[in-house]
Amino acid sequence: MRSALRRITVLFLLSLSAVAQMEIVEIEKPQLAKSVAGIVSDPSGSPLPGVTVEERSDDWKSVLRSTETDDQGRFHFSATPRKTLYHLQFGRSGFNWVRITLKLDKKAGPTVAVKMPLGT
Repeated sequence: MRSALRRITVLFLLSLSAVAQMEIVEIEKPQLAKSVAGIVSDPSGSPLPGVTVEERSDDWKSVLRSTETDDQGRFHFSATPRKTLYHLQFGRSGFNWVRITLKLDKKAGPTVAVKMPLGT
């Protein structure tokens, strides 16, 4: 019984260690795009499917809506009327979380490009 309990405790501590090592990388300068859409890639530039993309409140505390990148690493949200700033958080196992503020701008490119750094 004690041996089993020790194994469970060690596994739990290893799990906590893995979670604690993930960081949030916040890009402070607003990113510009014509739409609330983009492509997410890994550090080598390859498209990254299965990334959870969340639109968050201005204080980053609440998830307003969420989607996942497709096989080509693309995501898209419908724009909200009269809204120009969107706070987006990206997350996937094995990578650090990324936070950006996206500003809609008709003169910008159609989408934003986000690179996910590997977890540390």
